[in-house]
Amino acid sequence: MSSFFGKVKEKKIKITIVLIVVVLLALYLGLSFFFMDHFYIHSTVNGVSSSFASEETVKNRISKAANNYSLTITDEDKSKEYEIKADEIEIETSLDNGDIKSFLDEQNGFAWPYYMVVGKEYVSKKVVSFNEGKLRDLLSELPPVSASGVTESQDAAPEFNGKEFVIKQEVYGNNVDLDELTKTVGGKIESLQKNIGFRADKLYVQPKVTADSKELNALVDELNKHVKMSLVYTVGDEKEVVPSETIASWLNFDENYEMSFNEDEMANFVASMATKYNTAGKEKTLHTSWDVDVTVPGGNYGWKIDNEAELEQLKADVLAGEDVSRDFVYSQTANSRGENDYGNSYIEVNISAQHLYLYVDGQAVLDTDVVTGNLAHNTGTHVGAYRIAYCEKDATLRGDDYVSHVGFWMPFHGGEGLHDATWRGTFGGQIYRTSGSHGCVNLPYSAAKTIFGYVKAGYPVLVYNLPGTENSRGSEGGVTTCINAINGIGEVTGASGEAISTARNIYNALSDDMKAQVTNYDVLCNAEAAYGAIMAEAQAQADAQAQAEAAAQAAANGQE
Repeated sequence: MSSFFGKVKEKKIKITIVLIVVVLLALYLGLSFFFMDHFYIHSTVNGVSSSFASEETVKNRISKAANNYSLTITDEDKSKEYEIKADEIEIETSLDNGDIKSFLDEQNGFAWPYYMVVGKEYVSKKVVSFNEGKLRDLLSELPPVSASGVTESQDAAPEFNGKEFVIKQEVYGNNVDLDELTKTVGGKIESLQKNIGFRADKLYVQPKVTADSKELNALVDELNKHVKMSLVYTVGDEKEVVPSETIASWLNFDENYEMSFNEDEMANFVASMATKYNTAGKEKTLHTSWDVDVTVPGGNYGWKIDNEAELEQLKADVLAGEDVSRDFVYSQTANSRGENDYGNSYIEVNISAQHLYLYVDGQAVLDTDVVTGNLAHNTGTHVGAYRIAYCEKDATLRGDDYVSHVGFWMPFHGGEGLHDATWRGTFGGQIYRTSGSHGCVNLPYSAAKTIFGYVKAGYPVLVYNLPGTENSRGSEGGVTTCINAINGIGEVTGASGEAISTARNIYNALSDDMKAQVTNYDVLCNAEAAYGAIMAEAQAQADAQAQAEAAAQAAANGQE
């Protein structure tokens, strides 16, 4: 019996479910056909509710809403409201242009359950129109637009804080782009919305870049890679540490967050370093062979940074982002850093005394009388600190009115240079005043040859005037230099050739009167004889060895 009642109950449940399904299906189908010519639930047309409404009903609702329309605009803190009325902007409706019907025609009636949940908004620019020019004029007169004391909106951007780059937060200002404002408010009017706020609806100009931008954060990381590098220039005993803020001033970035170099700032830095460390063109202090300090005017001798090459190297270093310790890139170098860039190897020319000294490693290895530029013809030798440009043997010098062949040519300033002058019988004294050169330093042949053997391109030449030293030589004097060079030979060995040759060259460069004052000349002669004997004995031994080897080879050949 219970089984019977159970089956009856089960049957009733099934019937009930079927009836519910049939009712729901009928409801769904009925509404689907209904929404084929009526708007969805929760739908709007140009901001006016169109739920369950037909085309005509929607037209009536839009017409009524437009006739009574006004827009309320609130300022930043919602403390003030500004109203724009329909007649002020000449609102009009065009309800018979087919747009409303087209919305219905496009509507899928069977999709009504979905749009019941999410809603549907229809907007047509043809249904509601207004006078945009009058709207713009009204908006331009609103206090939030026309008031003074505007704070400009700003994008978030990298900012250097003295140690590193950080992100400067964006600024939400209250400046207005009137064109964008008119466009945004116009959109609200077209949809007949009645309220809008300057801050709430973002009517103020909005920052385009915010602090959470991935691209911006990546750029800051890249910038910090470079500003945190160690960049140190080692210049002699000095260290030039480039501060991070200086490196930061070299870095730029574009709207695509790509880093680039501020080459103007980098070039300014290189130029400042050149001003600080270049010595070319700057005065030199020389303690002369006359035991007097003189100031030698600047010339072409000295350190000179190659600005273009240094800039390129600097860009490569910063781009790599690795620690760097180096010297500058130079277009020209000098003997030393410190007080005197010419070091202790240089040529000293005293125009007043018409005398030259050659210093090598602090020792005067030669001094000689010279003839410099002709003062009477305004071709006097220029004073200054110069560098030998190159060294050339058997050169031909040409000018407007002369052609001269010289054995040793060592130019140091334009057309001025050191060279032998075999056409001169005497040197020194006051010859240069009326019968001097075209600007060159004329030398006895032997002195020019000796100098040529010591110097090379870049060798310093310091030319100066020292009144009161006319017809005199330096405190050490050529005679003393020669005596010291001979004494420096010491015990004669097979390695004494260079010292003996140097002493002989110095002696040969002296005048006859000076040669007579060399008290140890016999030591030089004896040294030359002893060195010759050593070389002869060495040669004899070599010859004997060669003969023995030849005999041995001949004997070996005979046995074969």
